[in-house]
Amino acid sequence: EKPRETVVVMVTPEQVLVQGAPVATIAEVEAVEGNLIEPLAAALKAQTDRTLIRAAATDLSAREIAILGDREVPYRVLKKVMATCTEADYGKLSLAVVQKEEAMSAVAAGA
Repeated sequence: EKPRETVVVMVTPEQVLVQGAPVATIAEVEAVEGNLIEPLAAALKAQTDRTLIRAAATDLSAREIAILGDREVPYRVLKKVMATCTEADYGKLSLAVVQKEEAMSAVAAGA
C-alpha cells in the first residue's frame, strides 16, 4: 500500500509554516478578523494543486492535513489554523501538540 500524501502545517510560537515554508507570523494570525488566514489558505491551495491533485482531486474527504502545534501557541491561533484548513477543502485534520522544545526543533529541522 502506498503511503498517503499529507500536508503538514507547523505552528510555532513565532510563525505558521506549510511543508516547512513560513506563511504567516503568529502576530498576523492573531490580528486576522474572523477565522480565515488568507496567506495560509493560499499556501494550502498551492499544495493541493501541486501534491494532492492526483490522489484527491475529486474526493475532498481524502485530503489529509497534519497540524503540529507548540504547547505555547494559544488555542485561538490553532482554532483559526484549523478553520482555514477546513475552508481550504481538507477533509481529514490531525492535530498534535508538541510538548518538548527539542521535538519541535527536530521537526523544524526535518529530522
